[in-house]
Amino acid sequence: MRVGPFVERAHPRPGDDHGTEMIAVALVHPDTGDAAAYLHGRQLGYDGRGWLRCATTAILGTWQPAYAMLTHAAAGLPLPNDVGMAPAHYALYIEARKRDDSLDGFTLLRVGPYTQTRHAQQDYDRLTTALDGRETTLVPGHRVAARFGPFDVSDHHLFADPYEADAAALLDAAVAGVSA
Repeated sequence: MRVGPFVERAHPRPGDDHGTEMIAVALVHPDTGDAAAYLHGRQLGYDGRGWLRCATTAILGTWQPAYAMLTHAAAGLPLPNDVGMAPAHYALYIEARKRDDSLDGFTLLRVGPYTQTRHAQQDYDRLTTALDGRETTLVPGHRVAARFGPFDVSDHHLFADPYEADAAALLDAAVAGVSA
């Protein structure tokens, strides 16, 4: 994919195929898979960016090893702060699953979009703490658990905005709604 005058390697996020114009990708060092590339990639800013929204028109095709010489890494340059892509968003899913180890159950609450992984992680930690010791008693016959995942843009109307309310308060309201 093109990042400024350079070509970079990117991995698509599995299942992120909502539409034909945008896709979520993670930029990776051109030599990914090699231990030295991991350290070099950290030094040049390839990690820590998370998933990014990429216009499909910026994708040049399947990665070829010959492209490596056209990257920021080959030039010994760090990736620029602005790579021309906004972050892809994250979400928390609070699910109530039957306690018989089946996949039967339902999604109790969807919280998102989070623009940064660390914000989602903070709320995940808070929700996990709030659920500790109560996960099997909140919804009779179910185990309630939180999981981290990609924000599904096509279902945006089903999500509670994490920046407008406290995640633990949203959980309490959702549990009260199921119990009523």
